[in-house]
Amino acid sequence: MSRAHWWRLLGPPLLAVAVLVAATPAAALGAYQASVDVNTSAFNPPCDPDVNNIVPKMMTAAKAAYGRLGHVATSYTGVDFTRARTLARTPYDWGYYVHSHGDYYWHSGDARRYTGFREDSGDCSQAVVFSKDIKAKRAGRQSNLVFVSTCHAADANTTMPDAFAIEKTKSFGANVQGPEFYVGYIGLQWDSDEWIFEQRFWNALAAGKSVGASFDVAMLGAFKAAGFDADWWGTYQWMGVAGPWSTCRYCI
Repeated sequence: MSRAHWWRLLGPPLLAVAVLVAATPAAALGAYQASVDVNTSAFNPPCDPDVNNIVPKMMTAAKAAYGRLGHVATSYTGVDFTRARTLARTPYDWGYYVHSHGDYYWHSGDARRYTGFREDSGDCSQAVVFSKDIKAKRAGRQSNLVFVSTCHAADANTTMPDAFAIEKTKSFGANVQGPEFYVGYIGLQWDSDEWIFEQRFWNALAAGKSVGASFDVAMLGAFKAAGFDADWWGTYQWMGVAGPWSTCRYCI
């Protein structure tokens, strides 16, 4: 997010994150790394005047979801979520989730803008992780599910999908582009609405829906902001299971 937008008073969650759990197929239980980076410091004192209880829930839910999909998932926040550590891990990530401040940031060295997000680093001076940084480290390596839970991550001009070698196209039916899916938010959004969306998305995946169908379910949430919006690119009918294509029924 670009600003600490959230509501202190939330209604009951539409779905409990842990309720809908599907068995992970044995074929998916490879060592497919997933990193979950969550910027806790930016949304809490002293960086923000209000205490934010939503962000830790997002981290827990995302880590559990990637684990159900067959990833070896690890979460990072505070001093463990820095630009340097994120870039060191990213070549080995099949799955990636980040929640932080995000925007179309100016890169002085290139004299242009790139989509990016801010590290946590355990303080209020938070460096930007630019999409170009991730792209250089990954060097075209395949990605599975990438969820960039920040503002502007899915704007029309976003450069973040390309960093993970995910083409900005929507593939349906026989038109597939591989086991990959990118999710992000459009414009400025509130943490409370993002949390509603993410609960619904993770629960739909756990219930056996495809990544695309899970996105559709998530978009039906009772959001408090009339302008809430998100977008995706990738293979709609893919089931989100970690790793490359296989012959299992969960993969197409």
